[in-house]
Amino acid sequence: MTENSGSVARGVVSTILFGKETSYGTGGTANKDIGLVQTCTINPDSNAEERHGAGQANAVYVKAGLVNVKGSVDCEFQQGRPFEWAWYGGTTNHAQSGVTADWSHTYAFANSLPSLAGEVSHEMGANDIAQSFTGIMFGSSSCSVNVDGILKFRGDFIGKTVTAGTTAAASVVNTGAPLGGFEAAFSLAGSNVPFVQSWELTVNRNSKVIFGAGDRKAAYGASHLTNVSWRATIGLENTTNIQKLLGGTTISATEPASFTNIFSADNGTAFGSGKRGVSFTLTGCQMKDYSVNVQKNDFTLYDVSGFGLLGAGVSYDQVASSSW
Repeated sequence: MTENSGSVARGVVSTILFGKETSYGTGGTANKDIGLVQTCTINPDSNAEERHGAGQANAVYVKAGLVNVKGSVDCEFQQGRPFEWAWYGGTTNHAQSGVTADWSHTYAFANSLPSLAGEVSHEMGANDIAQSFTGIMFGSSSCSVNVDGILKFRGDFIGKTVTAGTTAAASVVNTGAPLGGFEAAFSLAGSNVPFVQSWELTVNRNSKVIFGAGDRKAAYGASHLTNVSWRATIGLENTTNIQKLLGGTTISATEPASFTNIFSADNGTAFGSGKRGVSFTLTGCQMKDYSVNVQKNDFTLYDVSGFGLLGAGVSYDQVASSSW
């Protein structure tokens, strides 16, 4: 019987950090937090397979294959780095409000996302556990909020390499306050929507890796086409919003006019006095579907979903450009 001794890593001694690479897969300094991390999953896959052949039931060999490095992270919003890394990809413009601690970060879209170095480590005294990554790129990621919840970012990522180590990085925890659902808003076609229960904005940069003969790790990675989708759950008070799908009070013969959506959250404080917030604009939106949910003992809600084009994006926090 194996004796269970020693200690097991816990979330309170764990650190999840990222940092930009100068070029794909070259590594870098992973010393930037991504928000108030709730969960992080690391899931490299060696594509191992059993090999069978005619003549017997048992496999003759188990063959390892190419290693796909992948994972996901779920965090509460504190600052805007993940939106540059996972959505926009370009050089963010930073502006300070006078000599205060408030900064705005205005995002710029680029055809290619940056690659990142990453570290997931656990401070265990003399028995630290660490995994470091190169070539991290976000694929599908979302920003979402429920009326009774917290504004969150969730992203799936891929990578080039993973290295196991025995030295944990120092913990980096942002002290900024998250944003609540009561501080969020959703504007559809130029009008703020009442009775919003939740909204979610998803951007998929379709990041992929390519392998080459002679190595099990990825040779190169890059983002590809950008897909942008959105959805919201709203209390039903009229048919104004669902008419965006129909093209009017009934199904129109021609394509409905496109519209603009704005997804935002804000602590209500002026810029220069502790402002924290985000705002993302989608242009050229079309509604894909809606669903009205009637229940005998509750309010009637409807779900709407659609697609749009990623437009202006800005966040406000107390992270200086020098620390970005």
